[in-house]
Order: sequence, then C-alpha cells, then structure tokens
Amino acid sequence: MNELPSARTAHDDAARKKIDAAVAARNLGCVSNNTRWDELINYFRQLSGWRPSYRSKSVSGHISEWDVEWFYHLPLPFASVEWFDIGLWEDVPAQGRLLAPSIIDHTDEVSIVVKQIGFEFEVRGDVLRIWGYMPKSYEDFPPA
Repeated sequence: MNELPSARTAHDDAARKKIDAAVAARNLGCVSNNTRWDELINYFRQLSGWRPSYRSKSVSGHISEWDVEWFYHLPLPFASVEWFDIGLWEDVPAQGRLLAPSIIDHTDEVSIVVKQIGFEFEVRGDVLRIWGYMPKSYEDFPPA
C-alpha cells in the first residue's frame, strides 16, 4: 500500500466547497484532473538524482515558495492548483576553481512527459507552467 500523498489528499467536502467557490467567483474553467496530477507527481518521485523545483498558485490566490520535495510538500489537494511551475535547469557544481559551474537543461524531457500526460502548458526561459484552470494566468511567469 502506497502511503505517499496523492493529488486527492486533503480533498474532502469542505475543501471542495472552498475550491468550487473560488473557481466560481473567478469564473475559471478546469483543464486538469487528479489522474494527470498523479502521473506527474509519480514521474518526478521515481527520478533518481535530479528532481526539479516547483511552485504553484492556488485558486484562492496564494503563490507558494519554490520547493524541491516531491513526496510531502505538494499543494494538496491539486484540485486547488490554478497553475504549477516546474524549474527546468539543473545546476552542476564547478569542477574546481578555474571552471565555471554549468547547467543541464531538462526542458525537452520534461516537456515530452507533460505533453504525454495531456496537460495544457507553456515553457518560458527555465520554467514550464502547467495550467489547472483557464483562462491562462501569466502572473509572475518569465517574459516571452
């Protein structure tokens, strides 16, 4: 039995009523679901080594801080997620004093996974944004 939280965790009637009220008040339309969010979560939990940073905005307006912990720090329930940003670049430490640090760009691999899952998303700079609700919000997203 898997004891890790899923996209549904903390999804009870009271939470659903608050989410529905915020969605209705802002006239938002849902474009994601718990199955998709769980596929995304499980993909990143299964990676060894690098795990990307992420942050989210809830339909109530709260924007989280960036985090890298994919097991228990997630924005649960995911039904409340208006958008979800994923950092795409991995910093590689410098190999000595004379060589500059480098970056591994994971844009292609993460974009392929997110597209296969079926999310509505966009990449700008080093951030991939997944929308849970429409219309799309570009708040605090790197410029095009």
